[in-house]
Amino acid sequence: MKKGGEGTEKTYIEGVRINFLYVDKYSFGRAWYMPESKIPYSMLRYITAGKAIFIIDGKELVVEKNQVVYLPRGCVLSCHALGDTFSFTSIRFNMSVSYDGGDFLRDYYQMPEVLEDKGEKEYFDRIYGAIHSDGAERMFLVRGYLELLIGKIIGRAGKHEKQIEREVVGGAEVRTEQMDQRIQRVVDFMVLHPTENYTTARLCDMAGLGETRFRKLFKEQTGKSPGEYLRDMRMMVAGRRLLLSAESVSDIAYSVGYEDVNFFIRVFKKYFGVTPNQYRKISKE
Repeated sequence: MKKGGEGTEKTYIEGVRINFLYVDKYSFGRAWYMPESKIPYSMLRYITAGKAIFIIDGKELVVEKNQVVYLPRGCVLSCHALGDTFSFTSIRFNMSVSYDGGDFLRDYYQMPEVLEDKGEKEYFDRIYGAIHSDGAERMFLVRGYLELLIGKIIGRAGKHEKQIEREVVGGAEVRTEQMDQRIQRVVDFMVLHPTENYTTARLCDMAGLGETRFRKLFKEQTGKSPGEYLRDMRMMVAGRRLLLSAESVSDIAYSVGYEDVNFFIRVFKKYFGVTPNQYRKISKE
């Protein structure tokens, strides 16, 4: 809806929220290629090693070590590595506001597509460390660090709050998209417990919704079906364990909820483009 009046402007700006989805680290070899796809959430990536080409909405960018890349929700993205190793930390999140044909952070806060690190890496590390800790406070820390990270980045643009408020009022029609608390509750639990066995009935009970309504609302809020969202998290956990442990592929498959190791390998290859053993080998080369 259109915004008008100083009081409304202030309330609107203060009402913007950032909904954390997931964070993980990735390492790929020279053969890594991500085919063109539309991204259903926003992402921040910190490049920790190597160089790659990111094509964002048809614009080609070369990104390299110690750079931060912003990928807005709804952008069309494809990537490929330029060297023997390409690694990054990736954070997925959604904003509580959006509008047709643009991106709130980019258009109103001048969020850059690529910028050199000036202390942002600390927050990537803190977010990653918090989500992989065992403390009950970790989701609060993750959300706090994510807001600090985004605040630090947009603070480098040097804009003032009153300027943002005027631009919001005079710009495109903006709608709020605060994540439904019923879906947020399910997402938070899945993020904290990605290896548990889930049924549709269990997820619906968590949300307090019928199956049809739950599936529709979950897709609207996260951009994925519950099964796709869970698969993505499990693949991230499996990839991390392949890189950080000496566990067998079958043990890792079982630990992330796959009793059939051959099916796990097929899903993993579809997700990463290589088999689990190839993934582990590439990371060591």
